[in-house]
Amino acid sequence: MAYKRVTAEERTLIHRWIQDGERQNEIARRLKKSPGSISREIKRNTGLRGYRPKQAHETAQAQAKRPGPRRFTEQLRVDAETQIKGGRTPEMICGRARLEGRPHVCKETIYKHVYANAKAGGTLWEHLPRAKRKRSRRCPRKEGRGRGRIPNQRMIGARPIEVETRQTVGHWEGDLINGARTTGNLVTLAERSTRFALVGRTGSKDAEEVMREICALFKTLSQRARLSLTLDNGKEFARHEEIAREVGVDVFFVNPYHSWERGTNENTNGLIRRLYPKKSSFAGIGREELKRIDLSLNDRPRKCLGWMTPREKMTAFLGCAP
Repeated sequence: MAYKRVTAEERTLIHRWIQDGERQNEIARRLKKSPGSISREIKRNTGLRGYRPKQAHETAQAQAKRPGPRRFTEQLRVDAETQIKGGRTPEMICGRARLEGRPHVCKETIYKHVYANAKAGGTLWEHLPRAKRKRSRRCPRKEGRGRGRIPNQRMIGARPIEVETRQTVGHWEGDLINGARTTGNLVTLAERSTRFALVGRTGSKDAEEVMREICALFKTLSQRARLSLTLDNGKEFARHEEIAREVGVDVFFVNPYHSWERGTNENTNGLIRRLYPKKSSFAGIGREELKRIDLSLNDRPRKCLGWMTPREKMTAFLGCAP
């Protein structure tokens, strides 16, 4: 059954039939609408004086008004294509424009344009997350052979409850992204509340080198912005006790093969993989390239932040200019 808005005349009829004691299913049958639509209409607009059709229609009309243009103009199309090619998603484009009060269309309109472009032989879809036309099903990782235990680990179950709420800034998640063989690795740290990310490079997976890089990254921030760090079980994090002493953080570890327990960091790694797909060489990553990665991650508007950027959130917390 195709969806159609309830008209003023239909609301008058609904009111009359309610007064006559008709059931909602019968009202829906008479108006040729789904029982759910009639149920929601009555529930939304019934007060102490019962269902009031005039007020119900005025409320519906007010709610139907949407800011911004309804049409996908040529200017909006060009702007959307430019931002997609620059790495932003349709949802980010729409959300950021709404935050800044600029003309915009909804994310679905932009997605439809991308898919229409793909059918016409275009390549816009290649700039979408993971560069796939359809989302593939994510399967849980199978339990495999362990890689040994890191001494003196504190597991995630011992982590304070405040970490889960994301209300406090300073709780981080960390990981190591591997480049092509012998080309180095990227240390990634993601803050759970602001989604602010720190990225550094190591030449190997040696625990001491990784420890030094993590400490150097953390020392670019004030102490109040570093409270805890949650890592996976890789042996490269075996020097976790030294990290805790050096930068004053409580270090915890997720359960084996439970990468979703570091979801913020996994999402950050996924964004980096859009710049450097698996098996990419990290040999040429220096200071300038790390800066480019930083800009890509921290100047990216996030829906979970009300379309602010991680840098804006962290800067506001630290109370200083960027």
